[in-house]
Amino acid sequence: LAQETYCLQARPEASRTATRRRPTARAPEPMAEVPAAEVPQAEKDELFCCYAAMILQDSGLDITEESLNTLIKTAGGSVEPFFPALFAKMCKGKDLEGMLKFGGGGGGAPAA
Repeated sequence: LAQETYCLQARPEASRTATRRRPTARAPEPMAEVPAAEVPQAEKDELFCCYAAMILQDSGLDITEESLNTLIKTAGGSVEPFFPALFAKMCKGKDLEGMLKFGGGGGGAPAA
């Protein structure tokens, strides 16, 4: 989103007034290193299952083959039939909540 900034300019006829600067136009940054059309289908299938599993986990629902398939189909996607079964088996009994926590990595301590 473009941000607008304001600055104070001195004018001979007025002491100081606020004027609006136009945001500078920048070329959009690419969202990924590889265009979506060039991503192999197997990787797209894997991403679909990963995102579906995260959504289910965040919603407090069980990650099952059926729930993964339902979510993927509802989103308008399709994957090879073995992917949801594989992901459901991989997620079973795992601490996904712990794996999905972001941040809190800390950093260097300030110099004394």
